[in-house]
Amino acid sequence: MKKASLVILLIALSCLVVAGVAYADADDGGTSTSTSVSASGVSGNVKDISTGAAIFGATVSDGSVSATTDANGNYTLSLGAGSYTLSVTKSGYLQTWQTTTVSSNTMTTVNWSLTKSYGTQTPPAKNMAFTILAWNDLGMHCDQDDYSYFCVLPPANTLHAQVFHDGDLSTGVTVKYSFPKKTDSTLHTNFWTYASNFGWNLAPNVGLTGNGLSGTMTLDSSGKGFVATAIPITPYDDDGTWDPYGAATITVTDNSGHTETANVVAPVSTEMDCINCHGSSTVTPQADILQQHDKNQGTTLYSDYLAGKPHLCSECHSDNILGEAGKSGVESLSLAMHNFHKDKMNFTTASTNTTPDCYNCHPGPSTQCLRGVMSRAGKSCHDCHGDMAALVNNTYPNSSRQPWLNEPGCSKCHDSKHAENANTLYRNSVLQNSPSSDMNNKIYCEACHNSTHAEFTTANVVYNNTVMNSSDQAIPEKFQGDNYWIWNCQVCHTDKTQQSMHK
Repeated sequence: MKKASLVILLIALSCLVVAGVAYADADDGGTSTSTSVSASGVSGNVKDISTGAAIFGATVSDGSVSATTDANGNYTLSLGAGSYTLSVTKSGYLQTWQTTTVSSNTMTTVNWSLTKSYGTQTPPAKNMAFTILAWNDLGMHCDQDDYSYFCVLPPANTLHAQVFHDGDLSTGVTVKYSFPKKTDSTLHTNFWTYASNFGWNLAPNVGLTGNGLSGTMTLDSSGKGFVATAIPITPYDDDGTWDPYGAATITVTDNSGHTETANVVAPVSTEMDCINCHGSSTVTPQADILQQHDKNQGTTLYSDYLAGKPHLCSECHSDNILGEAGKSGVESLSLAMHNFHKDKMNFTTASTNTTPDCYNCHPGPSTQCLRGVMSRAGKSCHDCHGDMAALVNNTYPNSSRQPWLNEPGCSKCHDSKHAENANTLYRNSVLQNSPSSDMNNKIYCEACHNSTHAEFTTANVVYNNTVMNSSDQAIPEKFQGDNYWIWNCQVCHTDKTQQSMHK
């Protein structure tokens, strides 16, 4: 039976807005808070990211001063006021870096979550025709079960892939995609019934850019990889199973007939829990949303709905994800949603309790789209985005931030060699500080680290006793032999010795 998922806030970037953090040779669970004391420096705790157990004997250092954790994983590092790049090392774990700022007479809290060191296995990719690195761009896309009342966003999911052969980037191949369990989206959404009301004249099962549920991927605008945009999948399999982490099959074939396949998650959810606040025993949540909008803004959305004329939100509210300008003087969709609801939600800074605010609208307690290594390390939505009030204060015209175009970056917490490219979102950034210069500007960060909110290694999302996102780590498991980010040089190169990927 379908979930009663009723859309009001639909931000398709994982449906959150995080730009994501590129975890190269590092995982951190750092949280930075400041407490006024007579001395200054950094203190915190170091734990195992998988077990949560305290790590004894880890060394935290700024390069000149160091401290060692006690039996409870705690440390204190005395530092003067200034900005620092800290690292933590412990035998059996990967070295990790964080940046922080220390103020005079203040102790800043920096916590760490460490990942066990890489294995020593020979990657399975050495015996394969191609290495396929594939990913979804945002970590979670969102759509609606019902489009008869209004449309925030249409069904749309974007897949990317890069193909490597003997260390070389291969673009002269044919790359196709398909969804074995999702072949007919019309079974589970009425989007195409109402699409023309929103300005889209589309055949059933065809998305906004002409792509269907199977097809051929095309070279992206940079010529580095392949892309299929706005694929109109839903979170339901053909048999009705709720499956927000459905897998696409990527098939690569060259002119000689050599073929390789890979599975990659194409996440999408309709778990927008407007029902938590909207609706009653006599009024549906969607109808209540329209009626409240009419009451507060003087619109006629509900009567238009009754007349069979539902509206696209971006007719009035600009939305950069759709490239819609909206109406002059009307707040963008992102600003309007956060601004109106900022005083109507409960808040918490704990990532395990995102339901009181972010998960009221973003998917969600069941979907758990915030599942990447940052979440596993204890990061919350607020750590990157701030709370709803901060989002309002930092969004145009209150500030310079344009939704979707300006997002939190890796460099907020990570040192320069693990940062995104200058003036570039994480999802568009490429490796630039590789051990061999001929690798620079070729490999997307997401190709090795996965998309925002789902950075390797992701947490298992379990729903009805089923691991829903089992394909999240299918790429490294197939080609590398573990579920870490792509760290092994021999995944792509058959003749290279292992080196650190970021110099």
